[in-house]
Amino acid sequence: MALIDFELDEEGIAEVLKSPEMRDVMNGTAVQVAAATRSRVGKGERVVYKGYTTDRRAASVTVLSSEDRSEELYQAARSAGLEVTEEAPATETE
Repeated sequence: MALIDFELDEEGIAEVLKSPEMRDVMNGTAVQVAAATRSRVGKGERVVYKGYTTDRRAASVTVLSSEDRSEELYQAARSAGLEVTEEAPATETE
């Protein structure tokens, strides 16, 4: 196999990350995660997703609940093919 010359093009990558196609992928994946989350939480709990743009396209899924639903969100994200890395919550230092 021949080697390929590759040069990182930050402007090109930024264009891709802000593109309508990336928005569609992000929103579509968020819809999948939201649907999978709904099947894991109680009927009285609202699950919402929101697409937005920062320095790139992004989307979030939130469970509006008085209980911690992190595990249900992790499972739903994994079921949509996302890699999930669980981090310990930030703690305040004295």
